[in-house]
Amino acid sequence: MVEIIRASEMGFCMGVRRAVQMMESEATPTNPVFSVGEIVHNPHVVRGLEQRGVHQLPGPDEIEGDIGSATASRVSDGRVAITAHGVGERAFRQLEDAGLAIVDTTCPIVTRAQRYGQKFVRDGWHVLVFGDPGHKEVRGIAGWTLDKEGRSHATIVDTADLDTLRRLVEEFPGGFPSKLGVMVQTTHRMEDFAKFVANLMLLQRDHNFEFHVVNTLCHATTGQQEAAAALARTVDVMVVVGGKKSANTRNLREACEEQGARAYHIEGPSELDRSWFAGVQRIGLTAGASTPDYSIDEVEARIRELVEFS
Repeated sequence: MVEIIRASEMGFCMGVRRAVQMMESEATPTNPVFSVGEIVHNPHVVRGLEQRGVHQLPGPDEIEGDIGSATASRVSDGRVAITAHGVGERAFRQLEDAGLAIVDTTCPIVTRAQRYGQKFVRDGWHVLVFGDPGHKEVRGIAGWTLDKEGRSHATIVDTADLDTLRRLVEEFPGGFPSKLGVMVQTTHRMEDFAKFVANLMLLQRDHNFEFHVVNTLCHATTGQQEAAAALARTVDVMVVVGGKKSANTRNLREACEEQGARAYHIEGPSELDRSWFAGVQRIGLTAGASTPDYSIDEVEARIRELVEFS
């Protein structure tokens, strides 16, 4: 008999659940809220919120220039929601200055990272963020590292590779800073962050330096990655459910593949392929932090149908 086994930790994290609940309580079709981009990176959740009165505006990925002023020009009056990924300080102030009511659903863990970035700069430190430069969360964190003249004091690095970091150190404009606040995108993996910090210290071993390393990882997503990897070692195939734009869901698939498992990343049951399950006895199921319970249930139900009639 074929078994379908769920990871011990999966699905909605605290920050996403909080953001969705805030939107569900705030928005109605007659009293809408305008969201600065997707509240969370999951198309099913976004569509459900749209029906409740959450109207999605272009987000930071779709706007050139200041997202705050661009949003204010689209919403002359009403309520604007900051997504769970957060925005930079300038964008936040621009929305306030426009007189818009702000519903701030920024994940508290992301807010913590933003505050660290802000404090580092105020104390005269340069901020080094290990993360994806194009990710909304990372861009928002960098947006809290501005000095009084509005200049950013953050550098975003997307790889822990030693050679890449060596080039960063050697080619840093004006010389590599000796006082660094080191942070990480909340959905990255601890193993990669540890490698990043270790390689950075290795390169600087002959110099005087001060590193203040802050673990800004989300413990929920770290736990999900560990649970997915553990399950992947015991099954024939893994199915990972979550939005294609979701960084933490992509990391789940990578964590499974590193254990030697076949892993498939899907957004919903319609993407499942019967051939994936031919001859298998144990199927693992996990889901990203933006994936609601009903999506997981729908995928599991469809897998059972495919296996039953294969």
